[in-house]
This record gives sequence, C-alpha cells and structure tokens, in this order.
Amino acid sequence: MALSCDAYRELAAIVGERYISSKQHILAGNRVKTPEIPFEYHSPDAILLPGSTEEVAAIVKVCNKYGISFIPFVSGVLPDAYANREGTVLIHLKRMNRILEINEEDRYAVIEPGVRHVQLYPEVRKRGLSYTAASVGPGGSVLANFTSTSGDHHTQYGTSRANRYLLSVEMVTPEGEILRTGSLPSGCGWFCPDGPGPGLRSIVRGYFGSHGQLGIITKAAIGLEACKGPAEYRTEGISPHHRVIFDSDLSRVYVFNYDNIQKVCDAMLALGEAEVCSTVQKYFYLPLTLLMTDSANDFWKKWTGGYKEAMSMPLVVHIAAQSLREREYEEKILFDVVRETGGVRLPEELENWWSEHMDFFMVVSRLQSVLRLGGGWMPLKLGADSVQHVCDVGQSIGEYIYEFTETGKIFDAPENYQIIPMEYGHFAHIELLFMWDRTNPAAMKGVGEFRARSRQEDLRRHFHAEDLGCLNPTMEELGPLYSNCHIWMRKIKESFDPNDVANPML
Repeated sequence: MALSCDAYRELAAIVGERYISSKQHILAGNRVKTPEIPFEYHSPDAILLPGSTEEVAAIVKVCNKYGISFIPFVSGVLPDAYANREGTVLIHLKRMNRILEINEEDRYAVIEPGVRHVQLYPEVRKRGLSYTAASVGPGGSVLANFTSTSGDHHTQYGTSRANRYLLSVEMVTPEGEILRTGSLPSGCGWFCPDGPGPGLRSIVRGYFGSHGQLGIITKAAIGLEACKGPAEYRTEGISPHHRVIFDSDLSRVYVFNYDNIQKVCDAMLALGEAEVCSTVQKYFYLPLTLLMTDSANDFWKKWTGGYKEAMSMPLVVHIAAQSLREREYEEKILFDVVRETGGVRLPEELENWWSEHMDFFMVVSRLQSVLRLGGGWMPLKLGADSVQHVCDVGQSIGEYIYEFTETGKIFDAPENYQIIPMEYGHFAHIELLFMWDRTNPAAMKGVGEFRARSRQEDLRRHFHAEDLGCLNPTMEELGPLYSNCHIWMRKIKESFDPNDVANPML
C-alpha cells in the first residue's frame, strides 16, 4: 500500500519537504535485504527526519489516522529497524542529536536519540566520569542502547547493564501523546526514574527493550559514574591501526586461558564473591584473533599458527583501582583465584595487545576488524541468567555445533561465545557469534538450520539463552520459558497501541 496523497501531504507539512522522501532510490537505501534473513523485507513508503519531540508526536498521530505503521530508528543495526510490511514509514531520528545536559554534581547526562557514543563518551570522560557504553562501536546511538535494545557491554561486571542506569525519559506513545516519566513531570529534573504514582520503567525499557513497539523515546537521562582508572588516555596512529593506552599504575589488564568452561565459571564466581576487578569476561576467541590482525592473510597465519589454541577459552580481567594499594590487593586475589581454578596466563605478546587497546574497556572502536574475513556473521543467544546457567548454555553449544562445522556450513570455532558477568557475578550475559561463507549455498542453508537447532536445544533444556525484547515470533515461541511473558506483552501492546501501528512484527 502506497501512502495516499493526503497522508503524504500531512506528513510533509510537519517536517517540511526537505525532511521527507518517497523517492525509490532513497527508500531502497533504507531497506534491509541480506540472504540470511528468512523473510521478505519491503521498502518503506516514506522516510521522515523529524527535528523535535513535537514533530514526532504529530507524525505518530497522522500514522494512527491513516493506519500507517511506523518504525523509529537511528543507526539501523538491527533488522527490526526496517519495514517488514507494506504501508510503513521510517522515522529516522538522526537530526535529534543534541547533548542537552551533563550534570557533573548529580552525575547524569540528558541526550536525544541521534547522540552517538563517539559524541558523548569523550565529553563525560574528560570530566572524570563514565557510563556503560554498549559494545556496538562509536557510531551506536546512546539513547537506543539505554532504552530500546540490549545494551550489554564489556565492563558490566563491575557495574551493570545500560537499563540499570536509565533515569527520566520523554517519550511519544504509539497514539501520539507526549509522556514524561520519573521525576521529570513533577518539575524536579531528570535525576530519578520513578515519580509519584505507578512506575513506567518496565514499559519504557524492561530488560531487553521493545524496539519501538511501545513508543518513541525522544529524550532520556542516563546515570554517570566516576571513571574507573585514569580519566585521560593516550592515542597513537590512525584507525584501524591505532593504539589507546592508559599511562597509569592504577590500570592493569591480565588475560588467562582455561581448558574448559566450568573452570572459567568458577573463576568468575570467585572473583565476584571477592568483589574485585573492574572487568571480568570470557571473550570470543575468533573475533579476538581478528582484532589482532591487519589482513585476512595475517588472520589465517595466526589462527593456524597457535592463536586458536592459546586463546581457546580466554578470561579477560581489567583492574582499574583508585590507589596503588587497592590495585595490589586485587592482583593478589586475582592470581590466587586463577591458580586455584587452573588458569594459564597468556604469552606476553598476546596479553600486551589489550594494554595497547584500552578502548575495548570504554567505547569499542575496532569492531570493523571483525569483518575482515568478509562473508556473513551473526550473533545468537544474547540472553542472561546466573553465571552457572549461561556457562551451561555455552557448554551445550559444543554438543551440536559440530554437525555444522564439520560439514563446512559455519566456521569451525565451537567455543566462540562470550560470557560477561554483571554486578560482580550476580547474573551474566551470553552471546554466541558464528560466521559462514556467503558464497556457499550449503552454508546459506546451514545458517537457518543452525539457528533453528540452537533454539530447539534451548527449549528442550529450558535454557534462558535468547533475548526477548519485543513482541515477535521469537517471543511467541520462547515466552513459555519466561513465565508466559508473551501473553503479558500482548496485553500491554494492545493497551498502548490499539491500532497496532508501532513497529508491528506479528
């Protein structure tokens, strides 16, 4: 269904002719179509670039009037950010890119959706502050990571996920009403996520984020905290051949390898019980090798020359202390735990890479290196539960992934998953990243088969391994594992969006 002339005219009157388009070459550039997506994606009927909350609200009201679906987005990283049916407009929020406030005393920042990590993080860092920057690279939307998508990051062991730091927000409901939450509507500022009356935190965000299905967040306050480690850092070279270095005796990175995931689990739990270290995580060994290389040929040389074995189960630890005495205390506990759990410290040439790329613990700026091999790659799982639970999920992957690696359908890296504990090991996030050759028809078919097998295993074993952010077929299938959350999500969606126009996926 193409937009009617009346609908287009009303939308153009809101944003101006310069900020709306229905030209085919523009629409085609805002459509996702990759071979591994198993369903058809449509071109949107129009794309709009509003400049204010009021314009967003007016757009949403027109969409309700004419029965037009709308999808808000900024970076467009996820398939959910694109039209999946006819009669859809995209609301691109990149014009709304202002840092509205950085409150150093109360430690929060107020931002619009178009603000990227590369804008905000340096501004708060030079003030001696920091925030939980999601591991999506410097071009990711800060607001989207805190309000609408997963938001997991490498340093959440000593802090937490982005959703824990979300404060007051301003949002447009699916019917076009402007809503302000927390302390904001009472005139008390942005500092608190809750205010008088029923709270809306779980509606605004929940755990994984609703991908715009329950409204459009146009402003948000996020909590800041003091930097762990030095506020200043040194850079050398030009991306991707660059280094980011902490010149401080208070910062140390150590990397250990283990021969099985249970020992990694035991180490994570022991460090969390002692509440030491800033970052603790089991990292992917395939992307790690790619990050350490300058070309595809260099990767194959290192991967087959011992890197795969040396880093098969790497535990990455960053100590960021406030004093030399604190650093030495945490080092003592760390080395005791590693010795008791059977870890082996990586060779110096491999461990030193981390100390020269400290952006990994701030805003990851080398993600493009992971794409060096070309081909296809996809994350799976992305769920969370106890540290032991997600380690059991990781252990189970090896029981069925070989059916796909031994036939060449996906890259042979069975332990290529990361586990990041949160809040000193009270729970943890898991992500499996697998890669394949897009030019191989058997591999293309194998992608769908592997995803289906992964989900079947989670259902069979009752694993909380996948994220359930929005009302879509995944939630319908896995909802029974999560206290039938799909039923509640349907009720909430129907109440907030009676016309089913906000990013419908069913």
